[in-house]
Amino acid sequence: MQQQNLFGNAALPVPRPNESRKPAARVSHTCFFALRPGPENAARIHEFAGKLLMSCGISGSRITPERLHITLELVGHDANETVVDAACRAADAVRVSAFKAQFDTAGSFLAPNGPFVLVGTEGMDRVRVLRTSLGCAVADQGFAPSRAYQPHMTLCYDQRHRVAFAPIASIGFHVSEFALIKSHIGQSRHEVLRTWQLAS
Repeated sequence: MQQQNLFGNAALPVPRPNESRKPAARVSHTCFFALRPGPENAARIHEFAGKLLMSCGISGSRITPERLHITLELVGHDANETVVDAACRAADAVRVSAFKAQFDTAGSFLAPNGPFVLVGTEGMDRVRVLRTSLGCAVADQGFAPSRAYQPHMTLCYDQRHRVAFAPIASIGFHVSEFALIKSHIGQSRHEVLRTWQLAS
């Protein structure tokens, strides 16, 4: 019965080698642009995720509330100051209004580490608009933005249990800014390098 409550019915370009998008043998950090729920929303989503994961039989490694995010664009692995500065110049050029990101579906991606994620249909449209704007801006700075993009929020990694995508009770958060994040590999720690406010 618990599952029924959760699942609903409904400057000059800065050259960057292509290999910079692929993790090296010993990567210390990865930089990427992302959307992050504020502390209250992160706690609410984390609590919701706990019930959802239990109902689905997922029991792997959970993402802590402070690391919940929607990735917008990868900047690079072990990105140096020049690359980070170019990424910041790109973000400075983005002009998008604030919006609400809404998830309505959950399930497991096919990646080997078994990510269990939240995704959305129309509720992710504005995320895609922001990502397109950011992608154009980083391309102007010499980056090669990813072609394929599926906005999602990873809740957990479970290699043993995979769940088909299915509708869930809608959950989301208000997006008023995006951030450049430095993820310290192996430390489960995200460092926010800078944030950009969206228009009200």
